[in-house]
Amino acid sequence: MKIPKRLFFSLITQTFLSLVCCLSISVFAASYPDRPMKWIVPYPPGGTTDVIARNIAQNMSEQLGQPIVIENKPGAGGQIAMNYVAKAPADGYTLLVSDASLATVQSLYKSLPFNPQADLAAVSLFVTVPHIVVVNPALKVSSLNELIRLNKQQAEKMVFSSGGLGSPLHLAGESLKLATGLDWLHVPYKGAGPAIFAVVSNEAQIATPSLPAVLAQIQGKKLDALAIMGDKRSPALPNVPTVLELGYPKATAIGWVGLHAPAGVDAEVLSKLAVVTKRSLKNPLLQSRLQEQGATISSDINSGEYAKFVGIQSAHWNQVVKSAGIQAE
Repeated sequence: MKIPKRLFFSLITQTFLSLVCCLSISVFAASYPDRPMKWIVPYPPGGTTDVIARNIAQNMSEQLGQPIVIENKPGAGGQIAMNYVAKAPADGYTLLVSDASLATVQSLYKSLPFNPQADLAAVSLFVTVPHIVVVNPALKVSSLNELIRLNKQQAEKMVFSSGGLGSPLHLAGESLKLATGLDWLHVPYKGAGPAIFAVVSNEAQIATPSLPAVLAQIQGKKLDALAIMGDKRSPALPNVPTVLELGYPKATAIGWVGLHAPAGVDAEVLSKLAVVTKRSLKNPLLQSRLQEQGATISSDINSGEYAKFVGIQSAHWNQVVKSAGIQAE
């Protein structure tokens, strides 16, 4: 059958434009990045997420040949940072340093200006970090079971400090409370730093921060560590048992730090970022630094596995939020 000239030229034009488009994308991906990048952290400077992000960004910047600028946009349970990245140009130059707040935000807030699943794309998981049960030494308890017994004997409630209503510290504490029957007065502070200092100063008696945030205070004897809230012991504190070992598997609380991009970023760009991330996380000096901070490196988890991991964590924290009756707004 003879193809009409008009249809023939139309097909040729469409094919040519498609080839040009594909070539342009490939050229863009090959030259990416050709200017500084921004990583948006959903917390103030100095916390676990911020410190880990800066360590990794320094190494990745060297490999990518461009500066990586860390911008801190705290507030609203991570919403401000997430929304900023979700609505940024999908060019790979504005990325979200993602953490557990990405898995909790939908459970905590009735409405969001963005959709975490649809508007953000997983790039790489950097590290996982267990939460840990810490108390002020004045309590004079040496184990989680001792704490539970003391808690039951006391007429007045202990004070539990968190980094704010619905924060990872708060939800880790709720997991512990639901699993063990502990009872306390919850006092939310403006961030993890003040919450941890409250326990150090004995203004509060117990907290469940991420391990890297309190490792120095534990090593300096300013806090007593009772249990790792993960499924295996930490090399940084090998003598501290896990909640799993102690018979409280539902008290498990794992934090993490990774990278997300606005949805729609070219797949080749995402792949390049993932490859460079994996290479960076195999750097011995960076590995040593992260492990000293109590983090477990996750260099072998790809973007699809990271997305699945966030989904599993979202379902877990949704159940905790419902069981504890938490509503951030």
